[in-house]
Amino acid sequence: MNKMLKLMKNLITSIEENPTSIMKWTVAFTSIIALRIFIEGWIGNFRNKSSLFIFYEFTHTFLFFIISFLLFLFLISKILKVSLSKISNVILWGFLIILTPPIIDNIISRGNGFWSFYKFDGILGLVKRFFTFFGDKPEIGITYGVRLEVAMVTLLLFVYAFIKIKSEKNKNIIALKYSALVAFSSYLLFFILGTFPSYITILVEGFKKGFLSVSEVDIAQMFMSPFSIFSREIMEITSVFNFKMSLVYVILFSFIVLVGLFLYQKERLVSFLKNIRLPQIIYHAGLISSGLGLGIMANSSSGDKYFNFFNILGFIILIESVILAWLASVVANDLTDKKIDEKTNNSRPLIQNKFTENEYKIIGIFLFLFSLFFSAIVNPKFMLLLIAYQAIAWIYSSWPLRLKRFAFISTFVSAVASLMIFFGGFMLLSPNQDLTKFPKSIAILLVVAYTLSLPIKDFKDIEGDEKDGVNTIPVIFGEYWGKIIVGSGIFVSFLLSVVLLNEFRLFWWAIVFGGISFWMVNKMSAKGGSAFGGKKDSRSLINYRNIFWWILGVISIYGIILLEIILL
Repeated sequence: MNKMLKLMKNLITSIEENPTSIMKWTVAFTSIIALRIFIEGWIGNFRNKSSLFIFYEFTHTFLFFIISFLLFLFLISKILKVSLSKISNVILWGFLIILTPPIIDNIISRGNGFWSFYKFDGILGLVKRFFTFFGDKPEIGITYGVRLEVAMVTLLLFVYAFIKIKSEKNKNIIALKYSALVAFSSYLLFFILGTFPSYITILVEGFKKGFLSVSEVDIAQMFMSPFSIFSREIMEITSVFNFKMSLVYVILFSFIVLVGLFLYQKERLVSFLKNIRLPQIIYHAGLISSGLGLGIMANSSSGDKYFNFFNILGFIILIESVILAWLASVVANDLTDKKIDEKTNNSRPLIQNKFTENEYKIIGIFLFLFSLFFSAIVNPKFMLLLIAYQAIAWIYSSWPLRLKRFAFISTFVSAVASLMIFFGGFMLLSPNQDLTKFPKSIAILLVVAYTLSLPIKDFKDIEGDEKDGVNTIPVIFGEYWGKIIVGSGIFVSFLLSVVLLNEFRLFWWAIVFGGISFWMVNKMSAKGGSAFGGKKDSRSLINYRNIFWWILGVISIYGIILLEIILL
């Protein structure tokens, strides 16, 4: 017995110590998911499936298993006090078992196959199923193959925990207690994952029907009935189910990742979050929201019909995708702007050595890929716009083009990138997800206004930009005339809104808010001069680093007035 335990311990140690990296892990994990989908297709004789089904089958499967991986990773690491890297290696090897359920079901059904997905039930039914190993009807939902998989994994984790604790404590009783805790927690986690749509339906429908009244039928109706995500219709039952679960899992995955990073990489996470440029986050969220609002107006549709659980999830995911795309562009910019940041932004993560350049590049790659992945789930055309956004951000920041070096060209390029996000919001509510009804005057206004206004961000980097050969307006014309030029550009943008929107009731409002903006720009200072004139004071209200907030506030108030006038 001791010899067997020793052999198993050596095997576990060799697996735990496997050399790996985040990129290698990603390739291995994705390969296992791809093989699982291939096996299911092979068993089904590769019957014709729509591209929609194939795509959402992948997104649903990938998200389900990566969430499962992360939850088991954190759970086992917490109970056994083993490093994440070691547990990750063990679970990744164990994940090969997910290839077996389709094969087992095919053998038991003699080639007819079972429908494997989830168990649907109300609260009382779920309690009963928990104590009866998922209950009856293993031909559908949690099938024979899945149940065998759950049993095998629970047993293997029991053995793993026993060997780990036994080798450290050398006491069978303690090892058995920890092993039983790991096994029970694993089964509980398996059960929650295998019945997850039930909890979502109970939470959403429970307030209307009563939490104990939600039944299997309600869950099937919520997740398997045809659905429109904004103006895009999805009619196939299986595709609808995969789509809706993908939406739920994107939110859950994002939450788990953030919590995990906070628990295990808090210092780095905080450092990165301090560098996200919060005004830009609000600005980008405002772009997609404004585009969505214009889409409602241009297509004469009621926003109320889009106000449901899955559309709300879709909107949140698109905002997240845009934020991830922005953060990917921040990473690319920071990698190229190290010389500038050493001079004027020395609190940034790269300058503070919170990440190596290679780690920072990997973060940028994952931010970019997840921005595309998440947006494609909601609307593939939105993903294409984010690709264009990222391409523009790249040629703006990086060599060999690095267009940010040239005044007005740089802000024109940024304006076009912003327009991509605005277009995306508009297209969500267009009948054919296109720009046919997009008002050309709005496009012109946005490009001109952004081109003239965005140089406001360059004042805080004057010294670094000048050193690195980046010819912004304040570098070329100096601070005094730079403020006058940029302030005048913002003032002109307000006036243009009157002309291009053909709404002359806005004229005096444009004069007032444009004038306030001009005054703010010309009163700001590097250290923060007095907002009301006078000598420089570090306690100033308006400075180069917070001016974006002030202008954003003025534009927001003006936008509210604009909407009230137009809708009257």
